[in-house]
Amino acid sequence: RPHPSPSLNRAARHVIDMLKPGGTLVMRDYGRLDEAQMKLGKGDKELGTNFYRKGDGTGCYYFELDDLKDLFVKQHPNDNKLELLELDYIQRVYRNRGDGTTRRRVWVQGRFRKPLLNA
Repeated sequence: RPHPSPSLNRAARHVIDMLKPGGTLVMRDYGRLDEAQMKLGKGDKELGTNFYRKGDGTGCYYFELDDLKDLFVKQHPNDNKLELLELDYIQRVYRNRGDGTTRRRVWVQGRFRKPLLNA
């Protein structure tokens, strides 16, 4: 499935190209169904599936694990991509003791390694 922004694919390609053989990429970003995504909702702020424009004008994409696999993980022997070391959702509930509100946050976090020798 295509990502909503070609620049996302270019950025992933650039990270892969710049990483030294044996180097590790560690990343964390917004995960699908994060409370912030639910607050953005539908309408003018939605630029595509799970892709939104925030109040300051920046684009914000909410990832699934498969999105990161598509961007970074070697699927075929000739792919010039990375080995998957770890990939999971991080979920936290934060409680504001002052006003009693809670926020449910979701991130995706992954660790990937560039092979020592490209096949």
